[in-house]
Amino acid sequence: YFAERFEVPARDGLRIAHLSDLHISRPRRQLTRLVNQLLALRLDLIFLTGDYMNEPGDEPVALERLAVLCGQFRPRIGSFGVFGNHDTLAFREEARKIPHVRWLHNESAALEALPIEVMGLDQAFEEHPDAVQLLLRRDKPASPEQAARGAGRSLKLMLVHSPSAIPTAADMGVDIAFSGHTHGGQIRPWGKPLVNASDLPLRLTSGLLRHKDTLITISRGLGETGFLRQRWLCRPHVPIYTLRRRSFPGRYSDTIEVLQAW
Repeated sequence: YFAERFEVPARDGLRIAHLSDLHISRPRRQLTRLVNQLLALRLDLIFLTGDYMNEPGDEPVALERLAVLCGQFRPRIGSFGVFGNHDTLAFREEARKIPHVRWLHNESAALEALPIEVMGLDQAFEEHPDAVQLLLRRDKPASPEQAARGAGRSLKLMLVHSPSAIPTAADMGVDIAFSGHTHGGQIRPWGKPLVNASDLPLRLTSGLLRHKDTLITISRGLGETGFLRQRWLCRPHVPIYTLRRRSFPGRYSDTIEVLQAW
């Protein structure tokens, strides 16, 4: 989606693949199929929003599978990622060595080709409370040429693992936030989630949402966790977003509104 206030035609049609919550603990054919399907698409950006491993001890296989996965993708602009609550410090340190991915740790990256800012908010338990302040310190100031192309206004995209950051994203003026964490409920009898591992009400477990002037996407993710390690009536999910020029969807509200459930 595009708000009418953005006037740069080069962004119209930008295609983004969103991968979240792989929870890798063993090699799976599902990931091979995923790679083959995504390679057939023309992708401009790939966003990764955390929980690539499941539990301590899974680091080696999760790192190997993630490296293979990211090594085969060739999005036109690049791949960006943040980590989730299941990703250990040891995993994070090694994952940062994976080529072709820009990991954003409470920082933002300005795309040189387009007036777009990709922001990454890390909600790890060991973070100190000024993570948002760190994020707002851009890694590279926009050049006069970039500012001119964007008419002084960049499209702000945020990657964050947990959708609990929705109010923060809206207060920061983010245009679109990409998140996961909930697994869409993972088990959904009668099509309704029983839990979503977050402080959001169950009606906000997954989908396209709006809060104030911010759109929020919550992916159902790809993997499973918990005692059963199964999905039930909640299929794995890799959303593909194509940004189009049109009126901003939904309405301004101090509450969180569901625009499209999935």
